[in-house]
Amino acid sequence: MPLRSCLAMPLLLVAWAASANDARLDGAWELQSGESINAEGAVVDYASLKLAGTKLLADGRFAFTTTRAGTFWAGGSGRWQAEAGQYVETPLMASYPLENGGTYTFRYTLEGDVWTLERWEGQRRVEREVWKRAPAQP
Repeated sequence: MPLRSCLAMPLLLVAWAASANDARLDGAWELQSGESINAEGAVVDYASLKLAGTKLLADGRFAFTTTRAGTFWAGGSGRWQAEAGQYVETPLMASYPLENGGTYTFRYTLEGDVWTLERWEGQRRVEREVWKRAPAQP
């Protein structure tokens, strides 16, 4: 393969990765509701924990901060990809121990300004989050 072609290959891969993302997700998001399965296997509603969160997505990168009753709870940042109803986050930094090899795969829907994520392990849904696009700041 000619050197020129070898040098162009990484650029093509970067361009493909960027085009594979659902650009409709770029922006700021506010957590509306959610639930997850705890260590004992019980469903925990985010409202019962008084969780609030903000997530920012841009150019294949994400960052989020979550509070519990107004106090820092968790945060992280890394890379994301979304295509054909599948959203994948790969945190590069996180305030919590990473699971699943550090990659989290969700099914997602986007209806207007409402983005719903669901994470499954086999036939069991282990996490569900509903986000709403944050209003533009003046």
